[in-house]
Amino acid sequence: MAAARASIICYYDVISPYTFMGVKLFNRFRQQWPGVDVTFKPMLLGGVMNSIGNKPLFEFVSKREHMISDLDRISAVTGVPFKFPTEFPVSTILPMRVLVALQIHESTEKYEQCIDKLFDEYFVHGRNISKPEVIQNALTPILDSDVSKVQSYMQLANQPEVKQAFKSNTDEALARGVFGAPSFIVKKAGDPENKEHLFFGSDRFEMIAAFLGLPYPGLIPKNQPKL
Repeated sequence: MAAARASIICYYDVISPYTFMGVKLFNRFRQQWPGVDVTFKPMLLGGVMNSIGNKPLFEFVSKREHMISDLDRISAVTGVPFKFPTEFPVSTILPMRVLVALQIHESTEKYEQCIDKLFDEYFVHGRNISKPEVIQNALTPILDSDVSKVQSYMQLANQPEVKQAFKSNTDEALARGVFGAPSFIVKKAGDPENKEHLFFGSDRFEMIAAFLGLPYPGLIPKNQPKL
């Protein structure tokens, strides 16, 4: 059955600096795409890459140096604040499982606010998001200033339900051909075949917009001077 609305699924892991930038830009652009259903799915990026034999950029000195310079340029052009963290990489299993639990039990709005906040903690403020106290301090204001609620989600992160959901998301991403992050699974509205299309990377939004027939405002905000 053809979908009545276009849809975009974003597979992400908060360890990825390009995913940080991609999610920030996606959230900016999607404000002009009200007819598109959006879902953020947490996956284990390391698990995906290990499964296909891929290696992260930071393992190669020249690629790591380019990555940092490239992200700084993107930040300057787009106005998205960014600072490469001193501690990189760190384990994101705990924060990602917390996000899985939040997606299951909280509203979409609060879940997405928590994604955004954890990204900021790491790639703007340089705080080690593998640490429970950093997660607690970041998410408490979003979750009604209820410390016990955040602690309960960190406990849920170790429960079979959440572990299995996280693994299922990762397996699902692999089955859809995902090989890195950010990855976007895009469907056109009214497609009789309900076909999925994979777009990879933080620089594919112009292509996604053109594919779906949507407006593309460009990388530079209206109040941002061109370089």
